[in-house]
Amino acid sequence: MKVKVAMSQKVRELYEQYPYPLRDPQQEKDRLLMPPMDSLSRINHYGFAGRKVIDNNFRALVAGGGTGDAMIWLAEQLRDAGGTVTYLEPSLASTKVARARAEARGLENVTYVNATISDFAASKPDGFDYINCAGVLHHLEDPEEGLRDLTMVLKPDGVMGVMVYGEHGRLAVTEWRKMVAPLLPEKDLGAQLSMTRALLADLPEDNMLLKMGGGPGFIKGLLENDPEIVDLLLHPVECAYDVHGVYDFAASAGLKVAAFTGFFGFGGTGKAHYAIENLVRDQRTLRELATKPLRDQQAFCERFSGAMPLHAFYLTKAKAEDADDAQGAGGVLPDADLAPYFFVRPNETFFDDLIALSGQPVLIEDGSGNAIDLTGGPDLAKLLSVFDGTRTVEQLIAVLRDEILDRQPIDMNQIAANTLGAVWALFNKFDWMLAALPNGWQQADQQRTLSVRKL
Repeated sequence: MKVKVAMSQKVRELYEQYPYPLRDPQQEKDRLLMPPMDSLSRINHYGFAGRKVIDNNFRALVAGGGTGDAMIWLAEQLRDAGGTVTYLEPSLASTKVARARAEARGLENVTYVNATISDFAASKPDGFDYINCAGVLHHLEDPEEGLRDLTMVLKPDGVMGVMVYGEHGRLAVTEWRKMVAPLLPEKDLGAQLSMTRALLADLPEDNMLLKMGGGPGFIKGLLENDPEIVDLLLHPVECAYDVHGVYDFAASAGLKVAAFTGFFGFGGTGKAHYAIENLVRDQRTLRELATKPLRDQQAFCERFSGAMPLHAFYLTKAKAEDADDAQGAGGVLPDADLAPYFFVRPNETFFDDLIALSGQPVLIEDGSGNAIDLTGGPDLAKLLSVFDGTRTVEQLIAVLRDEILDRQPIDMNQIAANTLGAVWALFNKFDWMLAALPNGWQQADQQRTLSVRKL
């Protein structure tokens, strides 16, 4: 027990010295950081099956809030709806930065609590609809206990957004930590940082850390950001999970994985990276993999990719009737009474461009590296234009059957349903489309737009 307490003190001291991540409250007037995992539209779609009423009764908890990224984004989204955010963080230095950022934005719907997760859970607060816990649990001496504590304060129908380190995509960091471990015990944190900076400044060109980060630019960014170096390479407590470990971790607290999601706006952390059809080209192997349980497919993707440094996912409380696996890549249509909508909005010329490029191969892209190729034409433009967030799946099938596909000679209802399913699968793959109740929460992505260009 003494070791556990001493290590906890080391973690606290680390974040008092180096609040993380590095943020300047003065920049709030120029930018709003919008962590993808904490988009209420995604949370509603994946965690609440599109049915959550987000209003002044909605309560969010950011557990281990750091310098405030998730807290700021959630509070901004909930500002007009009247919902509230509780920011939980033991580090006073981090809290000072987070509070200054919120004040710079005039956010008044945040409550600040300086405590650990276990102490907060022991206080038995009212339950929360959504809990964010990103980059925290893997730094606890007992992550499972931390997850169980959070589950205690989650409402029965609530959703948790969690990010933990990935075992395979983080191999370079793991090896670095093994390399320097014999050099750390006799040094305080300042001396450890100084040594690490010297090593980073003179990395061999074949070093695994260089390759993991994508080149010299990654190292240059580290050398300009001491809190990032400390959190990434010098943290006294950390663990990592593979896909199966994520499922087992969730089950240890009576939770299930509802879906994997993105954590950064770019890179190998989005849900599409867990789908075998996006990574495997050999059709024989693909067919064989398709017969395996979803979690086995996702575990294959993690190892095959080798580039997942973390896992971000939504958790809900498990029920006896639940299947073991999370929802897949989005090929199954939403419920008939839900309304699919463009979470990533088409740009002003999107539909005109589709018509102008009739009969030609086109690329639809969102500006962040995600793209699909189709054939342009007025039918495609008309088909996509009906996904306006007001028509339910049932109504969309009727529109497709009666107004767009009426030239087909066979079972039009099934043709319309199949067509809708194919469109949904393509446009949900990168979260370009989500689903909610027709009058429900349908806030669009503020960072991406869809555009069309000729291939």
